[in-house]
Amino acid sequence: MRTKKKVSEDEAGQVGVLIIGYVLLALLVITVVTAASSVYLAHKKLLSAADGAALAAADTFSLSQVQGAAAGTGAAPAAVLDSGAVTAAVERYLADSGAGERISALGIAAETGTTDGRTARVVLSGVVHPPIVNFLVPDGIPISAESDARARLTR
Repeated sequence: MRTKKKVSEDEAGQVGVLIIGYVLLALLVITVVTAASSVYLAHKKLLSAADGAALAAADTFSLSQVQGAAAGTGAAPAAVLDSGAVTAAVERYLADSGAGERISALGIAAETGTTDGRTARVVLSGVVHPPIVNFLVPDGIPISAESDARARLTR
């Protein structure tokens, strides 16, 4: 025959403390995962906007002859980009696509333009305000994304 042990008063309520601890730990994990997911998704939105802007900017090329080719030799034309035209195309694309409404504090970095005259480089920046932990980072978390697109003529 079994006898029931009496629970001493020292052990009473120990399970309640464990449950409260596990609930707090679960809430902390949920908060961190939610904040990290928010930053990740905002970065993907910013990267998508940078990709589209780079493609639009690469289409602003003008034609010129291949460097080093003599005049009248029938050299194939080459696509040439201008940094000012690239920046203007990026601004136009962002305004037309409404990216500023989806991404907080959207900005075009000074690196946007072209360095070699053939590749459009777009660098965008923004700010993410993660849910729940927004009071810990009231200014938000700054993010940036860069994308390159090359203007190329093919036959």
